[in-house]
Amino acid sequence: MPWFNAMTSFEDFYIACPCCSAWLIGKKTKADSVNQSVLYSDGMIINDLIPANPQKIVLCPACGYLFWLQPDACHNSISDSEKLTAYTWPSWRFFGCNLLDNNGRIALINHYWNALKLLRPISVEQEIIIRKSLLWAYNDLYRDADAWKFVDVVRGRINFFYWIISRKFSRKGRVLFESEKPRFETNLLRLIEILEQDANAEPAIIAEFYRELGDFRMAAQFLSKIVRRTHFINLLNSQIQLGDKSVFKVAG
Repeated sequence: MPWFNAMTSFEDFYIACPCCSAWLIGKKTKADSVNQSVLYSDGMIINDLIPANPQKIVLCPACGYLFWLQPDACHNSISDSEKLTAYTWPSWRFFGCNLLDNNGRIALINHYWNALKLLRPISVEQEIIIRKSLLWAYNDLYRDADAWKFVDVVRGRINFFYWIISRKFSRKGRVLFESEKPRFETNLLRLIEILEQDANAEPAIIAEFYRELGDFRMAAQFLSKIVRRTHFINLLNSQIQLGDKSVFKVAG
């Protein structure tokens, strides 16, 4: 999953580490430059191949300090001399993990588990943020596994050798996902526990989490609470009836 795309434009912003005062360069997408958005059932949004969900936690590449990114800590500009020593976006984006590599994706998962231990105390809202990010990181191990099929090679949409590499990469991601299943389920169960205690939680979200857990009976039970049918609800219901636990594309 590339971090940058030539079709997307960014604006820089700057963050000062609250521990060592090192400057970090961030980037935010210009809304009018997005050509395609993809929404997945787990809530992940990808704009032009770049994850759009804002990163709330930062690991300073200078001192290793882990902190919450607060809006008032973001600056529109800094001096030119400070820019020369500022850490670039890829150095701290997703904790500096290379998401084009399965080992990097596992490293991201481990960073979120560490965040749950180290960022104390945390509010319920903050725990939800970390655990949803953790869910997305787990699902990223296989999210695009079926993006390319052999028929795409036949039709000239993709190079054969790239298809082979992509297929091997996706299979390895699936194996890693299965090996992480106990921790994946632990995270989902805690997310469900938190949301079930929230009277304002969306039943569809809880249904989706139960579906990914493989508890289709509870998923259907929560879905039955929703009177208004939407495209997502219909797709979710179909996946429940099929007994499919995999994250799926909703739109895009």
